[in-house]
Amino acid sequence: MIEAMCMPRSIPRFVRKAFAGFATSATVVAAILFPALLCAQGAANYPWKPVTIVMPYTPGSTSDLEARVYQENLTDVLRQSVLIDYKPGGSGIIANNHVVKAAPDGHTIVFNPATIAILPAVRGDIPYDFLRDLTPVVLTTRRVFVLAVTPSFPANTFQEYIAHARANPGKVTWSTAGAGGALHMSGEWLASGAGVKITFVHYKGTSLAEPDLIAGRVDSAAKSLVTVLPLIKAGKVRVLAIVTGERSSLLPGVRTVAEMGIPGYDYPSWIGFMTTGATPRDIVEKLHAGFVKAIHTPKAMKVWESQGTVPVGLGPDEYRKQLVTETALWRKLVRENNIKYDE
Repeated sequence: MIEAMCMPRSIPRFVRKAFAGFATSATVVAAILFPALLCAQGAANYPWKPVTIVMPYTPGSTSDLEARVYQENLTDVLRQSVLIDYKPGGSGIIANNHVVKAAPDGHTIVFNPATIAILPAVRGDIPYDFLRDLTPVVLTTRRVFVLAVTPSFPANTFQEYIAHARANPGKVTWSTAGAGGALHMSGEWLASGAGVKITFVHYKGTSLAEPDLIAGRVDSAAKSLVTVLPLIKAGKVRVLAIVTGERSSLLPGVRTVAEMGIPGYDYPSWIGFMTTGATPRDIVEKLHAGFVKAIHTPKAMKVWESQGTVPVGLGPDEYRKQLVTETALWRKLVRENNIKYDE
């Protein structure tokens, strides 16, 4: 068991067998302490086997394309193979639970969007406590999202959008990729902050919602800038605001929602990675350092620039603080607005 958890392959086989035999006959105290000791000794050699990125999405998705950037660059930085293991479904719960049960040696990590901090607020069936059973490694990037409206919508500015929603309670529609998801929660936050009532139309994915936005069957949506840019250029949608915290160089004339009346508003568009809980701190720090280098390679920076993505590289402690803060925010929003989850 110890070997599977932490012991590097470089240790001679007879030594590994000796430790394995000891583990079967040692006291409970030794069984608890020895794996931690071995993990600490292995940190200097980390990674001693391939690192696996567990993906909560299917191949070919936008998130998968970003994960492939890390896969390529981490392979170069860590000088070890990096694999991608797809475990979609359950809004990320299946992927996270797999990593929760993995060996705490830093070789199994999970790709996490900001939804991980939302789920505890809307679901009571999560089989783990993500702040206890997973260890934050790095918040890698932030994506730019915008408030897009159908071309026929009777508002040309964000202020006019809010005024129209206030004058027509419940008549302005906002598409989401499912109740309780990030696209829904961002709309609830906006409506609550502006003091207006918006009707949310829940789809089974953003690709299904997009044709209705273009056709005018739904009024508005929070959209990833990289996916909506072609629609903007083609005149199929209009952008009224940046819903993330900072402006984008790709849309320099468009201001943020926070600048236009809802202080602190920041759509949760980040991507981060976590590993198994109880993974030794020095392994986590080494993995974090590898990610920071991978995020800022020339190849990666070209990708981020083309997508309007912002490289971050937030450390484990700062990442944990953000997760705690956002989880509290979503719990409050869900409680006050009686939001229900619908996968």
